[in-house]
Amino acid sequence: MNHKNVVKKMEASKDTVKVVHEILKQYAQAYADKDMESIIKLFSPDPDLVAIGAGRDEWVKGPEELKKGFQRDMTQADDVKVDFENVTVSSSGNVAWASAQMNLNVKVEGQAITMPGRVSFVFEERNNKWLINHLHFSVPDEQEEGKSYPV
Repeated sequence: MNHKNVVKKMEASKDTVKVVHEILKQYAQAYADKDMESIIKLFSPDPDLVAIGAGRDEWVKGPEELKKGFQRDMTQADDVKVDFENVTVSSSGNVAWASAQMNLNVKVEGQAITMPGRVSFVFEERNNKWLINHLHFSVPDEQEEGKSYPV
């Protein structure tokens, strides 16, 4: 039997890219509006859903913990604005993933804060609807450019 390495392109279709960009737009709008119902609807209802934020304690699993995490974010910030840049989207079958630079601009206790972060998402299409199944937001450490470690 002849085994060959099969390289499968995982380039997302134009339709998938369009849908992912639309979900990111909806996510940013719901966050800015502090619209809990709209933001939660973007996520999978599965108990193995995982969302990881920039804080050490921001690792949530399942829809109930996700809702508590967003409630905390929205309660602590007076204003929230999310901007995505340099979005990349790939997919295979009914799964897509995206990465982007995500600037989180918030006003907390009267102070404007910008968190220049990185974000990745995993989406799954179910019954012709794409849902977020995984999210990871991080803020890069402050090491010098060209250095791998902050020493």
